[in-house]
Amino acid sequence: MPKNFKRILVLIFPIILTVLLSYVLQALIVKNQEQFTNWLSSFGPYIILVYIILQAITVVFAPLSGFFLLVAMIALFGPAVAITLAYFVTTPCYLINFYLARIYGRPLAEKIVGRGALKKMDTFVANSGLGVLVVIRLFQSSNFDYFSYAFGLTAISFKTFAVINILVGIPAALIAYTIYSLSGSLTQGVIATYIVGVVFAGLSILLSLYLNNRKSRWS
Repeated sequence: MPKNFKRILVLIFPIILTVLLSYVLQALIVKNQEQFTNWLSSFGPYIILVYIILQAITVVFAPLSGFFLLVAMIALFGPAVAITLAYFVTTPCYLINFYLARIYGRPLAEKIVGRGALKKMDTFVANSGLGVLVVIRLFQSSNFDYFSYAFGLTAISFKTFAVINILVGIPAALIAYTIYSLSGSLTQGVIATYIVGVVFAGLSILLSLYLNNRKSRWS
């Protein structure tokens, strides 16, 4: 087995496994989604406000998964309304994460994200440039709360990050909308989202490694 392939495998496997396990845990939540959806709907006219607060908390405090919130909102309002609302909530929160990491550095980022998780994110973002940022924002929206902290520790400017975060987040939302709209049921949409997430997590890693190796050759 080639040495480079072994190196790539060692880097990819734990990250893919982490993403996959995350999705499995989220799938367990989906099984009890009806109970949470009923609880959320009990807030009546304040449901949107409650959603915004809870979703913002799960994005800024990255280890907390907010996926179940999106699923509940899709069940209540449909994919168009739910995904549009999620975009307007999560996008500014990613900017907050980036800003916190940029101002307070790795010590704070590690406390929020976790040292192990942040180290995995470093594999993606170290010297990766704008291409990887675009790909990750486009296909890894469910994990972008982690990445937004990691990118805050790089040389990428806040303005550049903000522009890519806002603009690329739009086609990312359209991809999510398309998946859920074309799915026969909410469960099928969740499964399809898992599959797309895992596949493109691997592609994102390969692209990151390729660009990093290319940079090191020319440096």
